[in-house]
Amino acid sequence: MVNLLNQALRSRDVRKIVKPHMHEVVWDHGVDKTSEWVMASSEDGTHIQKLASWLNSKKVAESADVILTDTSWSELQQTTWQALLKKPEDYFNQKHMLVAVDRSWVIEYAPQQIIRFGRWVKVT
Repeated sequence: MVNLLNQALRSRDVRKIVKPHMHEVVWDHGVDKTSEWVMASSEDGTHIQKLASWLNSKKVAESADVILTDTSWSELQQTTWQALLKKPEDYFNQKHMLVAVDRSWVIEYAPQQIIRFGRWVKVT
């Protein structure tokens, strides 16, 4: 099992573990079956609540550890799903990727305030 919290891993190691396997991700449907992207605005309380509800619908354990990275994979930050649920607007303010430390799921956020959630599946 992959553990992205391994202290021996550097940022580039995490990128090498995650990025080449992005083609194995099965993305959840978004607003319709033609796109996996959904709105992720934090402009006001209503939008933040919608984002939090969408995140809750993913049924991830609150104790799940998460790695947050920038687009260049140079800055890694550790957090938990619970912290993400409490203040999603703190995490989705620029283009980021959030990855479960066991590489079971991934979230991509784009600066156009859209987001998608997917889970890795084994390719046979």
